[in-house]
Amino acid sequence: MLAVAVAAMVLVAMFYRRAFAMLRARQWWLLLALRWVAVVLVVVLLFRPVLGYRKQLSQRPAVLLLVDASGSMSVADDATGVPRFAQVQQRVARWSKQLEADFDLQVMTFADRAGKLQRAEQLATLAADGQATSLSRAIRAVAAVPERPAAAILISDGLHNSARSPLDVAQRLGVVVHTVGVGATLRDDASYRDVQLTGIDCPDRLLLGNQAKIKASIEAVGLEGRVVQIILEDGSEQIAQTELTLDGVAGSQPVTFEFSPTEKGRHAYTVRAVPVAEERIDENNRRAAVALVVEPGIRVLYLEGTLRAEYGALVDRFLAKDPDLEFCALVQTRPGVFLTRANVAGLDLKTIPSDARTINTFDVFILGDLDSSFLRSAQQQLLIRRVRDGAGLIMLGGYHSLGPGGYGGTPLGQILPAAPGAREIGQITEPFLPELTPEGVRHPIFAGITGFFPDASRTVPDEAGLPPLEGCTRVGAARPGASVLAVCPIDSPAALVLAVQSVDRGRTAVFTGDTTRRWQQTLKALGQDSPFLRFWGQTVRWLAGRDESVEQAAGIDAAVDKVCYAPDEPVRISATVRDQQGQGTAHARVTAQIVRDDMKGATGVSPVPAEEKHGQDARGTLWQQAPGNRPLTLTPAPGPAGHYETTFAPEMAGTYQIELTAQLDGQPLTAEPLEFEVGRASLEFERLDLDEKMLQQIAQATGGRYAHLTTADELIEGLGRRQYNKTISFERRLYWPPLVWTLLVATLAAEWTLRRRFQLK
Repeated sequence: MLAVAVAAMVLVAMFYRRAFAMLRARQWWLLLALRWVAVVLVVVLLFRPVLGYRKQLSQRPAVLLLVDASGSMSVADDATGVPRFAQVQQRVARWSKQLEADFDLQVMTFADRAGKLQRAEQLATLAADGQATSLSRAIRAVAAVPERPAAAILISDGLHNSARSPLDVAQRLGVVVHTVGVGATLRDDASYRDVQLTGIDCPDRLLLGNQAKIKASIEAVGLEGRVVQIILEDGSEQIAQTELTLDGVAGSQPVTFEFSPTEKGRHAYTVRAVPVAEERIDENNRRAAVALVVEPGIRVLYLEGTLRAEYGALVDRFLAKDPDLEFCALVQTRPGVFLTRANVAGLDLKTIPSDARTINTFDVFILGDLDSSFLRSAQQQLLIRRVRDGAGLIMLGGYHSLGPGGYGGTPLGQILPAAPGAREIGQITEPFLPELTPEGVRHPIFAGITGFFPDASRTVPDEAGLPPLEGCTRVGAARPGASVLAVCPIDSPAALVLAVQSVDRGRTAVFTGDTTRRWQQTLKALGQDSPFLRFWGQTVRWLAGRDESVEQAAGIDAAVDKVCYAPDEPVRISATVRDQQGQGTAHARVTAQIVRDDMKGATGVSPVPAEEKHGQDARGTLWQQAPGNRPLTLTPAPGPAGHYETTFAPEMAGTYQIELTAQLDGQPLTAEPLEFEVGRASLEFERLDLDEKMLQQIAQATGGRYAHLTTADELIEGLGRRQYNKTISFERRLYWPPLVWTLLVATLAAEWTLRRRFQLK
């Protein structure tokens, strides 16, 4: 840099000597000085000089104390009656004086996540009240310390209840972690008496009105032969109770509760054992689980004998567009060969199923223009059994169904609401609009669409323009107990078009019309409302045992796959978006805003990936901060139309709310807010025995040692206290670009002004 600067200055002097020799000496030296200054400034900008030097420092090794402050540490389980956390506070207060003399001591507390304390003395002001324990996050926090410690000491009862394995994190850490166990293995005490709920098995989702099972595991110590009351509660309401005689065998005893949920929504189920008088600890006498009670899903199997227009309308314009349905459609392209259309994940069906396991996965069966010869007697019996157990079945009119298809003497024909008749029964080929009977006007299948059809009180529909059916298949008389909902008025007596009936716990129907495709195709082309989607949607729902009507309006529904998660467990958010016709659409922009209850109103705070930005609360616990509280974007999911999903990993225990919105053709749609929990109030008391095995494995994986709190003084004394020298490099810039640029511009401007004054070019 100096060589370039000197050479440039010499060349400038030579140029100025030749070019401005006529100037007086003072003027010449002034211009040359300004140009030299400009040259030096340019060289500085090009080379950006830095002054570098090194310095040796004597540095004490860093030691990090990781102290468990979760709820299980509040338990008093030793003979003195002092809680676990209080014992740790006393020990750390003594150890810190020893360690601070030889080490750079740092203290962190953790529960569901970790936070650094400013001083070791702050530990005495805290309480053990964390809602969950994540040993994996505590170990991961060691790697986040700017000055990586020579060793970390993890002080805990080892009761990890988060999703991520702490051993996986420990093996990749690269720092020695010593572990100190706190508490007791309660069963080692001969005088110990305890009843403990060691587990609860509750599905995350329960079906409304279906039998549900919740299994609990109870283990007792020192209470052989005692009878205890085990109670199942839904919130504050007791829904079941049983007695259990405790045995003396190591291991848990199972208790199973069976019940049928009667209300949809989020339910907190608790299994608890009534405490026995001799029990020292009763916090472990209960376990809770949260489940979402939902309507059962509807899965449809559509069997069609010919590739006809009605098949295309039902599959493409109804089944594939209804976001509440999963379907598999088999259409016969040549005798015995079927083409499959389906949106059921994992289903590979190439022909008509003949096993009970497959047939029992479907809730509604639609039989189209398929001759009875393609359904063996055994297959028909399986369908009948499934219907009697609660499924629905509808047979459509056609040239190879009902009577013309030979169903008159078959087992399936016997459960239909109308006698199919003989093969020669024939067809009605004149166009007509179905006329609703008084029962049809009131039936859920026609809810909201009766105005499109004539009935006994009016021959002209209120909603004009519905294209007539092109005919129908004749059938015999309705069976006793069946309900005729629609008839063909041009025949005398009026021919049956739609009839329904109950069959044990299931339902069957017959629809003889040909073809409803024109209801949707013609009216949609004219920009008018059509009863097509509501008619078929409400028919399938009625057959499945759902009597709700289908709304033709844009909307969004949202759900999470569970309502209670362990820390570190990913949350899957799903949404269903319908367009103005009530069909599922993949053309919406769906976003989710997620807020933890105790952070509502805190600007920019949300549970986003930890890499973005961090802060600390008053206790030192880390929380995530995202600029602008960035929402999550949901993407279209495979399966039924209109479904979207995404996942995220909440970083802290607590209750969260999700607000989902969608933009569809410029129209904003908002779903009902969702709520879920990470951790739960009783989680920390579901296991209370010291888990020495876990702590020993963590120490072994990192090259550390394990000791119990009562013998850990030896571990503290054995820490290496040798100081070491560290060479630190320093660099200081010898320029500041804004200042150099300013001086360069000022210098050149001054030179240019003087040259003008001296009348130079």
